[in-house]
Amino acid sequence: MENRQFNTVVECGSKKIKVLFSHENRRLHSTIVPVLKDFLSRELGQEVEVISKFQAWETLFTATDNVFDLIILADSYHCAELSSKELIKRIKKLDQCIPVIQFSSSEDEKTLEPSGCFPIPRSRQELKFITRFFRGGHPLIKK
Repeated sequence: MENRQFNTVVECGSKKIKVLFSHENRRLHSTIVPVLKDFLSRELGQEVEVISKFQAWETLFTATDNVFDLIILADSYHCAELSSKELIKRIKKLDQCIPVIQFSSSEDEKTLEPSGCFPIPRSRQELKFITRFFRGGHPLIKK
């Protein structure tokens, strides 16, 4: 098996930051993805690329073939073979250190596997918590 290099630490002046955003709701993508990209670029002072996927399987394949600094997942997928919980487990098998956060629309959907489970942001201010995953404020990110 090929050895992969994982980019779990973002340093000033480093290359483009890559974020994988996956959610089945296409309207949510059109709302959050541009704001997420603009917000993180401004907050972190670096170029940010947000890759957008709609299905659990394509998210897993994309995470397998690429290196991401952060992965943001939906609260649940309708695909019975690959639930959000199973998707997180498979991503963590690829790289234990990559932060995986989950947006949840309900308090009942919280799981213990991701680096954090948060409500779907409704404003730029509610996106502020994401920056701690890049600045060493999360235990999975090495300083």
